Amino acid sequence: MTGGVIVALFLAYLLWGTGPRADRAQDQFAAQLNHAWQAQPAGAGVIPRAADRITVALGHPFAFMRIPALGARWRFTIIEGTALAQLNVSPGHVPGTQLPGQVGNFAVAGHRVTAGNPFWSLPSLQPGDMVYVDTRYDTYAYRVTGKPVWVAPSDLSVLDPVPGHPGARPQRRLITLITCDPAWTGTHRVIVTGVLAAVTIRSTGRAGS
Repeated sequence: MTGGVIVALFLAYLLWGTGPRADRAQDQFAAQLNHAWQAQPAGAGVIPRAADRITVALGHPFAFMRIPALGARWRFTIIEGTALAQLNVSPGHVPGTQLPGQVGNFAVAGHRVTAGNPFWSLPSLQPGDMVYVDTRYDTYAYRVTGKPVWVAPSDLSVLDPVPGHPGARPQRRLITLITCDPAWTGTHRVIVTGVLAAVTIRSTGRAGS
């Protein structure tokens, strides 16, 4: 019985106890982005329109992600990197994949549990659901194109510019969201893919609070 209680308490800690640390990190990342973006609000001066003008640095935030289907208040920063040091505080951009708005595959991984459980409900996404990525100058709206799929952790073809087709020349602007399943063991990966549906210029240098 004692062993069962310890396990239950540990699982509860993973699910809820790591949340405050992740919340603090998200607040810090949001403040960092908003401060940097307000230094030159969108619409002031010349706006670099090319998606590849986005710059990233390991462990630093560069965008916000919003998925209305996961809740009206669901919003997380995206930082660069997918090592535990990054994913323990925020969903992270997979290095080597494209950036928001670029032709190819913009891949983002996040924990299913711990770190605020950002991708806990990722498997519930359905075709037509929207994923919004707010960068300093633009909002990229991606539309989910299919139901979630499950792959082995060793299947890295989901990160290809044309997922599942190594070496193929990309023509679409995709997003791939990745998390673990089952939630507690992570023997597989849940993959959700979307395609860019619209790009709008943000009218303010602040992306919410």
